[in-house]
Amino acid sequence: MSNPSLEARAAKAEARLRQIRNSGDQQQVLEAARECANLYAAMGDPGKESEFRYELGKCQILTGAYAAALESAETILDLPKVQSDPVFKAQVLILCAAALRNQSHHERAVATAREALAVMEEVEDRYDARAEAYQGIIACLVEAENIDEAWDVHNRLSTTLRHVDDTKLAGQGFWTLGNLAFAKGHLAEGFEYHGRAADRLQKINDIHLWARFNNASADVQLQAGVANQQTDDCIARAQLAYDIIGGTAVELLGLAGTRARWYFANGRLEEASNLLEKALADAYNGGAPEDASVHRLWSQ
Repeated sequence: MSNPSLEARAAKAEARLRQIRNSGDQQQVLEAARECANLYAAMGDPGKESEFRYELGKCQILTGAYAAALESAETILDLPKVQSDPVFKAQVLILCAAALRNQSHHERAVATAREALAVMEEVEDRYDARAEAYQGIIACLVEAENIDEAWDVHNRLSTTLRHVDDTKLAGQGFWTLGNLAFAKGHLAEGFEYHGRAADRLQKINDIHLWARFNNASADVQLQAGVANQQTDDCIARAQLAYDIIGGTAVELLGLAGTRARWYFANGRLEEASNLLEKALADAYNGGAPEDASVHRLWSQ
């Protein structure tokens, strides 16, 4: 039986979610997606509930709520939509793998990403979803330090991206390939792939994503032993983006850690120390959780 009151609330919640979806404030998007999912669950509409719970899970990944993201993904896997829609099932499995990877459950993460790829083997012509699956397995293998195995997937993702029209997805795919190339020690390819990613991501007018990409690019360059002008340029672009939109306390602390590591690598120890001291104080005042890696860097 329909419930006009719930239907009206769900329509209002959906409208609000559409309004704020591209705002860059992932916490607001998260809460709006949660409200939509809960309302459709109360209405007995598991299809709609699945869609919004999936969006909730993606926001939880972006905000660092990895255990909650895993719970969201596992809830969706028990709903009927995944049985009738293999592409959606693969996407949920990738979300599950990302949540596991970010909690260092590497064996389970890799196994789940492999399951997503196996599902996609039965689907034809969905290059976008196949690219997401390849990105998922590469990320899990890299985090598990199986770099050579991840590199074996590199050509499959690169080939698939030739058929992907979605600018954002293609940019994220080249971002993944660049990360992998840097991890493998192929620096020229790393810069080339991140250049392709930048060409696409700067076109989609998502300043938050642009900030995250540039900070992440600088981070993998530093991990690969690169701390040059290109690295500095990435950090500066991320800083400019956060100056425009205002980053969260966690994001700003992460960027400060990246900048401090660049200072450290270039022998500017006093500047690194001063920056970290201020960043940690600002993060504490802003309510950010403690970041052990930043504390370790400051202690050096």
